[in-house]
Amino acid sequence: MADSILYYKFSNTDQSLTGNFFFNQAAADDQQVTLDEGLNISATYSGQTYTQTDDSQALLLTNESGEIADQGLGLQFIIPDIFTVNADIFVDANTDNSITYTQIYAPTDLSLGVTIFDENVSANTIVGTLSSTDPDAKNNTFIYTLVAGDGDTDNTAFAIDGTNLKINSSPNFEAKSSYSIRVRTTDNDGLFVEKALAIAVNDLNEAPTDLSLGVTTVDENVSANTIVGILSSTDPDANNTFIYTLVAGDGDTDNTAFAIDGTNLKINSSPNFEAKSSYSIRVRTTDNDGLFVEKALAIAVNDLNEAPTDLSLDVTNVDENVSANTIIGTFSSIDPDANNTFTYTLVAGIDDTDNAVFTINGDKLQINNAPNFDVKSSYKIRVRTTDQSGLSFEKALNIGVNNNNILISPELTKGFEDVFNIKGTNDKAILKITIASSTPNPNRLNELGVFNVDDAAGSIKDDTGKSLFPGADGYNKAALTRAKVLFSTLANLPNGFSNSDVIRSLQLDSGSNFRFYLVQGTTTQTVISKANYTDIVFSSTQNIQDLGNNVFSLNFPNLAVNIQATNQSLDSGLNNQFGQQGSTQGELLYVGDNVNAIFTVNREAAYDNFIGFYQVTDETGTININGTIYKPGDSGYTQAAINSRVVGLAGTNQATITFNGQFNSNSIFAPFIIANGDPNSYISRGNSVYFSFLGANPTSDKQVDHIRLLGNNTFGFEDLPNGGDRDFNDIIVRVNFR
Repeated sequence: MADSILYYKFSNTDQSLTGNFFFNQAAADDQQVTLDEGLNISATYSGQTYTQTDDSQALLLTNESGEIADQGLGLQFIIPDIFTVNADIFVDANTDNSITYTQIYAPTDLSLGVTIFDENVSANTIVGTLSSTDPDAKNNTFIYTLVAGDGDTDNTAFAIDGTNLKINSSPNFEAKSSYSIRVRTTDNDGLFVEKALAIAVNDLNEAPTDLSLGVTTVDENVSANTIVGILSSTDPDANNTFIYTLVAGDGDTDNTAFAIDGTNLKINSSPNFEAKSSYSIRVRTTDNDGLFVEKALAIAVNDLNEAPTDLSLDVTNVDENVSANTIIGTFSSIDPDANNTFTYTLVAGIDDTDNAVFTINGDKLQINNAPNFDVKSSYKIRVRTTDQSGLSFEKALNIGVNNNNILISPELTKGFEDVFNIKGTNDKAILKITIASSTPNPNRLNELGVFNVDDAAGSIKDDTGKSLFPGADGYNKAALTRAKVLFSTLANLPNGFSNSDVIRSLQLDSGSNFRFYLVQGTTTQTVISKANYTDIVFSSTQNIQDLGNNVFSLNFPNLAVNIQATNQSLDSGLNNQFGQQGSTQGELLYVGDNVNAIFTVNREAAYDNFIGFYQVTDETGTININGTIYKPGDSGYTQAAINSRVVGLAGTNQATITFNGQFNSNSIFAPFIIANGDPNSYISRGNSVYFSFLGANPTSDKQVDHIRLLGNNTFGFEDLPNGGDRDFNDIIVRVNFR
């Protein structure tokens, strides 16, 4: 209402006359004054009673003289704050009555104590306190309500509780940065004013809510340091910047395989699907105020077809005079991809000299005409293997011709007591040992070994050069110092493995003398480590029987073996330029030219063990990784061995499992076992890792063997600490080179 409208509160002590009305001073002389609805006022004029509730007669008409208009109540200004009401308006009064009145005022303004509040406050939070400006006395009271009108856009987002303005739902600056409401304040006289209020939302920095990697797959064989994908963050705040880091926690299994450069996730080494088909990493994104979120991400490796890496022929010699079109051998290929098929062809290139002498039929190599050793003792051919996608590998092969006219029989003889002598072709002789019978005690397994002696009497020199004869003090120690381990027999055999399958071959100098020994309930390596030589049983003349044809039997407690000299060549994996299998320092593979292998795994254990082979530089177990040397017992030896493994194997209980693998040529490889674990989890789970070299084992197992040589390229493993039940049948691995 305009400022010229005056509000009045009036009362009369003599009559029941109270209430409010307004009077417009700016109007003409004669005007109509309307009383508020519900006033307690009554009067009689010309026999007619008028009350406020009778709206048709609820009019007061006056002029400056206070003259009474028709059907109205006359009011006359007498003095300030006093009305004079004509006497005839009251039923029982004939005199003028004085009415006291006071000018009253509507509120002139209202305000909210706070016009900005933080985002994310909870629902029903008090945003601010409402207050009113009113010219009347300070004891006025006010009622606040949300009303329709200009500026009421967001009324429904709020509620008023007394003087408190509350927000109904938690605000989000990014969704809505300000609100507009319309509020009315009404005083205790019913007078009011309305006002539109603007309320701003304060933008707070909030933590990121998510992170993602633009690409979650990577092709195998990409180069080291390739960018796998771009990291990005989801954050309620605009224009934030983020730092990405690899952190420990759930899903961090492969963090060490990656690096982050800005927003780029890079892989440290070229991935190989066949070795690892997926990775799991844990990444943290941190905003410019230090707030962060973490997330585990999975990265899959795409399996691409790859070229074959090698080919081989299972037989590389042929007897002279075989008939034309004789099949010499069967080709096989090594390929990173499983289930590939291959086509073999003779191709031109280096060492293709004798391609025309042969024909390939499927995977078979045939010789076209009968070979003659005297005319040609060997052939050179060049062969290509091509997979089903057209990727290929070529290799030159040598095929030797066996001279059937020259055959020198090896000779094995027994001399004094239990000393044997062997003679063979040229400077070398091959000794073959097979098991005739075995009834080992499960808790006292035997290990058979052989050692050279200096003469037919069986004497050997100790480390001072003194000659010792059998039975002399120090003889046992000196014997084991020069020994070669042949094999151990097992009692509780897993399905698929038999002691009758065990064959052991050893190359000796032609003309050498040697004796046999048996270690009972332990191993040669453990005896040497503990320097306790009481458990050694030597062969004796009473336990030796000549079976004829260069074959002898040796009878030990719970073990009988046959030994003979043979023309058969040593199996691959038994020797190379670095040494020969059977070293007392550790069970090893000596890989020559044949580097492709088939692994046969048998298991009789509750544990899910992991078997690996890693390259060493010598028989003491030294590892050389890019010039960094690790020796058994050094800090980091275990991790270096596991990280540099070239083969990893696992088995299924009481099942026979085969794997294909490949070694580096002319190298030595040592086995290890992770007990009930694998390379990714053994540290976090505390799984023990045991080696051929006792010094590399955990402290409590540094004098306890966990790996035994069971035969040619055949290893038995014990997975329990401190030697466990010493049955060495928990996992058996046989390696067949081809």
